[in-house]
Amino acid sequence: MDDARERRCLIALHLVPELGAVRIARLVSTLGSAAAAWEAPADVLAGVPGIGPRLAAFIERGRGAERGRGAERGRGAERGRGAVDVDRALGRAADRGVRIITWLDAGYPERLRPLRDAPPVLYVGGAWSGGSAPAVAVVGTRRASAYGLGIARTLGEMLAASGVVVVSGLARGIDRAAHTGALRSGGVTVGVLGCGVDVAYPPEHRSLIEAMRHAGAVIAELPMGTPPRPQQFAPRNRLVSGLAEAVVVVEGDVDSGAVITARYAAAQGRPVFAVPGSIYARQSRGPHHLLAQGARVLDTPETLFRALGLPCGPAPTGGGVPAAGVEIGTEEARILGVLDEQGTHIDTIAARARLGAAAAAALLAALEVRRLVRQLPGLWYARQTARTRWPQAEAPRTASEDAGGAPWRNHSS
Repeated sequence: MDDARERRCLIALHLVPELGAVRIARLVSTLGSAAAAWEAPADVLAGVPGIGPRLAAFIERGRGAERGRGAERGRGAERGRGAVDVDRALGRAADRGVRIITWLDAGYPERLRPLRDAPPVLYVGGAWSGGSAPAVAVVGTRRASAYGLGIARTLGEMLAASGVVVVSGLARGIDRAAHTGALRSGGVTVGVLGCGVDVAYPPEHRSLIEAMRHAGAVIAELPMGTPPRPQQFAPRNRLVSGLAEAVVVVEGDVDSGAVITARYAAAQGRPVFAVPGSIYARQSRGPHHLLAQGARVLDTPETLFRALGLPCGPAPTGGGVPAAGVEIGTEEARILGVLDEQGTHIDTIAARARLGAAAAAALLAALEVRRLVRQLPGLWYARQTARTRWPQAEAPRTASEDAGGAPWRNHSS
């Protein structure tokens, strides 16, 4: 088999609209290879379970456009609706420093390979190589409380400081706090996007994404340039859980993306941990629902670290004052001069610091990574206070408590 041809055909199938990971896997297994699937006649394609005439026509249309470009290379072949252009996809990725990794490549994340719906192609922007280091997903609601943000940020710091890769979905709220915490510790963090890997979403996370590309990666299974759409985020969550050895749900409602991620984790055989919260808070309904289903209680970081077989260091402390020798730019100094420990809304910060909204958001993200600023709910920001932010256990735990309860047995996805 020509490996280069097989890889190219796999990328071509991936670029066909609506095929998806499961259908591509079915095509490859039924017809013997990606090349055979790409070259099969429409009636043969239509006979593969789950394909049918409509998707077979999509493949044939894309294949015809690709062959047309091969015949007319250099003469400007037309790109029609449904056209597949592998060379353009490869070139666009290379121009943006993005690696395209397929099932056939050695750098494909090993934890994803066993999944029934493992993506045939991944787009990876960043230094992370998908290695065997332990990894934990920390997920939760976009509308997080100060309590949830503090837990996620501290957990991200502690995990990263112990060499654990912190995985999340790069959404606002809990996801952002977990990624930021990992960067604060100088660790590795990976964000899984529900859009193209070259699309900054949400837009205010652009500087955070750039920092993550240097200290980890942002990855996506969707082709370059794909805009964010609501239906793309739930499938994305199976990769968040699939890349991790365990999933921690900090906050979220019972129908939230965080709970969807937990369900994927259960189906994939990953342990699920949930952080308990106030019985009056909507954000705690999801974790409490998972605990009722048999998820493990995460009341101290030691519970998670023991489950991973890792030593647990002391909880990190905040900063708030630039360390000696740390350079603070003029605009950063203006922002720090505006902030106090109670919190200020981003619009007020931008106005008082005489900055545009986008510039203020980028600078606040950078200051947050440097432990000088902390984000509060509702796009409020405050100076980071110098204190330990995870309550310490007051008594030794028993063996049964260390086990964290029975693993969650609901394997529905």
